[in-house]
Amino acid sequence: MKRLFYLIASVAILFAAAASANAQEAGTAKKVDTRSIFFKGDFFVGLGGGPSVYHGEQDREMKYHHRLAPAMDVYLGKWIFPWLGFRVAYTGGHANGVTNADSGFVYSTGEIYDHHPDGNKAIFRQEFDYLSVRGDLMLNITTLALGQNNGDRVYDISFYGGLGIAKVYDELEASRFAVTLGLYNTFRVAKAWDVVLDVHAMAVPEDFEHETGVRPGKKKNGLYSFDGILTASVGVAYRF
Repeated sequence: MKRLFYLIASVAILFAAAASANAQEAGTAKKVDTRSIFFKGDFFVGLGGGPSVYHGEQDREMKYHHRLAPAMDVYLGKWIFPWLGFRVAYTGGHANGVTNADSGFVYSTGEIYDHHPDGNKAIFRQEFDYLSVRGDLMLNITTLALGQNNGDRVYDISFYGGLGIAKVYDELEASRFAVTLGLYNTFRVAKAWDVVLDVHAMAVPEDFEHETGVRPGKKKNGLYSFDGILTASVGVAYRF
């Protein structure tokens, strides 16, 4: 809970600073701006939260709705052109799954979730907290298809790809390479405010939770190549 409080407080400060800067700019006379496009407007900052699902080796044996867990997105970005932008994003959340180990480094809680179909082995609940920090390159699909938004368009959808690192909170010293693909949906509700639906999938190394496995029906050469985290967050974004 402390981590969540610190994150929310940090984002609140970002929102307040952005709103203050926008108000000061509105109250002063416009001057000729000769700065690079990298330092002009079209910045945005956002906060969202929603369900996530971790996809690991044993997790298919857990009911899908039991795997749902909370996640949070925080980001700061800029549109370089109306159709091209980038952002720095943080995603943190909780993961629910199962493992065939009752203890150890696979984050088993030791609580029996169910038994394998053959009835000879138990599967145990698995839980851990994770975080990722990444850079996203964003393409506004709506602008590419329909042209620049002059303020009268309510909905935009952008595709993005990101590269970064992911960590488990219990092992913050261990960084793992992560790749993210997502869809950033914005619904304009005010001059500078959007409601956002951000859906993204992040791929992490197979042993992210210290567990490896073979795909059903495969031999040893059928190892999974990565684990995945699917997240759908709803939030707000402020443009300045």
